[in-house]
Amino acid sequence: MTSLSVPTGPWLRPPPFDGSAASMAAHAAAIGAVMAGEGRLWLGPGDPPASLPAGAEDTVLVVPTSGSTGEAKSVAHPLRTLLTSQDATAALFEAEGIPAQGHGLWLPLLPPTHIAGVQVLARAHRTAQVHGLDAPALPAELPALDAHFDAARFVALAEPALAAAEAAGLPAFTSLVPTQLGRLLSGATADHARARGLLRRFAAILVGGAATPRETLAAARARRIPVRTTYGSSETAGGCVYDGVPLPRVRLQLTDPAAAEDGSREGRLQVASPTLATGLLGPDGSLDSSPFAAVDGERVLVTSDLARIDADGTLTVLGRADDVIVTGGLKVLPQDVERAVEASLVLRDLVTGCIVVGVADPEWGQRVEALVTLGPGARPEEATALLRSALRITDLPAAALPRRVHVVEQLPLRGIGKPDRAAARDLAAAR
Repeated sequence: MTSLSVPTGPWLRPPPFDGSAASMAAHAAAIGAVMAGEGRLWLGPGDPPASLPAGAEDTVLVVPTSGSTGEAKSVAHPLRTLLTSQDATAALFEAEGIPAQGHGLWLPLLPPTHIAGVQVLARAHRTAQVHGLDAPALPAELPALDAHFDAARFVALAEPALAAAEAAGLPAFTSLVPTQLGRLLSGATADHARARGLLRRFAAILVGGAATPRETLAAARARRIPVRTTYGSSETAGGCVYDGVPLPRVRLQLTDPAAAEDGSREGRLQVASPTLATGLLGPDGSLDSSPFAAVDGERVLVTSDLARIDADGTLTVLGRADDVIVTGGLKVLPQDVERAVEASLVLRDLVTGCIVVGVADPEWGQRVEALVTLGPGARPEEATALLRSALRITDLPAAALPRRVHVVEQLPLRGIGKPDRAAARDLAAAR
């Protein structure tokens, strides 16, 4: 039984996650202590403060968030926000016909260093609480994540997890980042075919951490793979919007929204939710509440995301406000360019990854540039011409066409698969 009383004593601090199964087990045990109300876990950067500030005394979990700048910050959560998030997700699943009250066995395939990976393990402990199990609803052997993730690796991990879920009479769940899902869907080997068959046996597969390409989602759904896109952050205790629809008691609103003829509105996204963090903890023990605001008497998270909310309430995240490139006085959203690259039939299989950034320019203020990874058959010296010619036949304005394209072996990423635009900008500028 979970106790909402605040644990005392030193912070639980497992050794830094190294990808091994033993490291995963150590983090799972620490998260279990948090879920049981018996410990408080520090996963944030640096060391915990000597004491918690007023208003954050009930903190039991501190996780890092990189925000838009890549600078790690410490997000503080009480136990109630974690439980509310877990139970709201389970209630959604139950309402859609998933058995066992929407709680099930979880296959952890994300590192427990960010909120998404933490919540996978925490949900497994919550399943044990709800159903009176003696152990968390996890595979008997926790996976090591230090090996390369491919179809064969997924098959080796998913088969015993699904068997364990079936034996326990529980639905099986997992969470992936778009890159992982894309790898499983794109191959033509026997392992890839087996992996896709196993994916269909999960009750739900949460996909988040970064924008999921439309092509990847379409391929998954065409194969009847139960993917669920999620939107959320460390500050919202993980996903609070599923497939564009907010969970119950989650309210989305926009700052200074611009209305379109179809009834949709666009602006900077604000999220009101019972899962919001207390704030950001400073190394000196201070509590930073600047990401939050009071709007009409309601506490909201003011995100850095530009979003569209359709007339029916469906959310589409367009990109981050601080990513906008201003070139020659015109605004370009890099995600628009990246989506056009992903959707281009001309570039399919030639460009395997893309990050678009703005680089300082004395004439234009900023110029649009792109970092790309190439597939077999693509010639690096032709990358700029290839990209520009392919994008000219899209709906992108001329100002959005990358002036330079830099071929790299690997795109700079941070967190659990998000583009590291600061690193990408530095790399482009250096070239």
